[in-house]
This record gives sequence, C-alpha cells and structure tokens, in this order.
Amino acid sequence: MYLDYWNLREAPFQNVADARYAYLCSQHHEGLARLVYLVQNRKLGGILTGPYGVGKTMVLELLDQEMQKDRTTRYIHVDYHPGSPLGLARQIATQMGIRDRISPLEEPGDLLTYLKMEGGKLGHTTLVIDEAQIIENSDVYHFLHLLMNLTIKNKMGFKVEPAFTLILAGYSDMTLLLKKDESMCQRLQMVWNLDPLDDQQILEYIQHRIRVAGGDIWIFERDAVYELAKYHHIPRRINNICDVALMLGYASNQKSITVDLIQQAIEEADSLQTHIHEVEE
Repeated sequence: MYLDYWNLREAPFQNVADARYAYLCSQHHEGLARLVYLVQNRKLGGILTGPYGVGKTMVLELLDQEMQKDRTTRYIHVDYHPGSPLGLARQIATQMGIRDRISPLEEPGDLLTYLKMEGGKLGHTTLVIDEAQIIENSDVYHFLHLLMNLTIKNKMGFKVEPAFTLILAGYSDMTLLLKKDESMCQRLQMVWNLDPLDDQQILEYIQHRIRVAGGDIWIFERDAVYELAKYHHIPRRINNICDVALMLGYASNQKSITVDLIQQAIEEADSLQTHIHEVEE
C-alpha cells in the first residue's frame, strides 16, 4: 500500500528469513563463523541462543547457505515440537530423505539401527534443532546422545569422525535447562548468545533494510530511530514498528518518518501485542 509513496520496490520490514535483508553486526558474523567451524571440523555440536526475534533464524539460514556450498555434509533443520523421541526420529528421517527406507519406524532405535548400518553411505549430517529450549523429555536427550555417538569414516576410508554435528538453537535460558543434563553439556563444544541491537546498530539495521528495498535510507530521521531505540532493541519488534510507521507516514502524507510518527507506531504496535497476549490468556 505504501510502497509507491516511499519509492520502495518491496516491503522492507517483513518478518521472514530473507538472506537479502540479513544485517550482520559483529556478533552475528562471529556466531555464523563459529557454527561453520563446528561443521567443517566435524565437532559434535554447539548451541546458539538469544531472545525471541534477535536474529537466530537468519544466522541459521545463512549457515544453510554456507553448507550448500559444502558437498561433504547434509544440512537438515528441524523445528522441535514437544513429544517423544519417536516424533523427532521421524522428522529427522524425513528431512534426511530416508524415511521410506526405514519401515515402519515404530521406535527411535529403528532409525539408529539403520544409520549404524548405512551411515557410511549417507556421510556427515549437520542437524539443527530449533526451539530446543522446549526439550524437557530426558528420553529425547538420550536419543540425541545416541545420534552423536554414531561415527563414519571419511573419504580416505581410515579416519573416524562423527556422523552428526548437532546445533541446538533456542532462547537464552536454554543453557540453564541443559545444565540438568551433564552428558549433553560435555558433548556440545560451543555456546554463542546473540544480544539485542544497540542504538547505532538499530540505525544501521533500518537503513540496511531500506537500502535493500530500493528506498532512501533517510526515510527514517535519525532522531526517530533513536526514539525507537529507547523502547525496543529486538529486530522482530523493530520490523513491526517500522512497518506501522511507514503506513502512518503514507496515510498522513509525511515526507519522512519523524519522532512523532515513531511514537504513534510504538503505541499501536505495543497495543496490538498487549491485545494478542490478553486473547491468548
């Protein structure tokens, strides 16, 4: 609706994992580099944490793109849903493209048995489990332990390496939950936490997304951005507010996004979030 008014090719603040819009500050670059290191060096696993909406999904999307260049590993991404390890085993088998070879897959052990027999042909797998903070079932952790115990031989046929590199992604408090499982903690060799953006990063983030969408990076006045930064530092929330601000600016025929427009957008976006939470409760 407001695209032509602001001379934009597309909406710049959609909450989708589009790598074109990826704004990587130093913490995102380092987090991605660490994950790539884990995979390329066939480590057992690591953890990526951070508040909701801080950019974990984008980092994992970029990791996926990096792994597509590496033909020595298969990359699979599973969104965890509460339940038994059988459901997770079936998700993994489906993502690996081997579900139809394992019939009927009635126990998690059916997948493990198949991988022990055929794992050498399948090669290395990078397994990302998102929303891992909701894993509470000890049987699920035990199943993941067994997956991480699987080994394969490299292409030279003599060096044994892990068949899986496991990456758990979730909220910051996930590390507290993992402390209850010492065996899993010992297997995971890296923890990287993404923090909310600071004021300067928020300015760069907004301007980056406007630039990618083909617009003038100063649609948002500097003071308006810093006003926004007083209240929100999470990219997902920033996207919502900026999108509302562009709509309000268009509706009121403004030449740029001012402090007043940002304040109005914050009120409207926060009011919507409050209403959603009230409905959920």
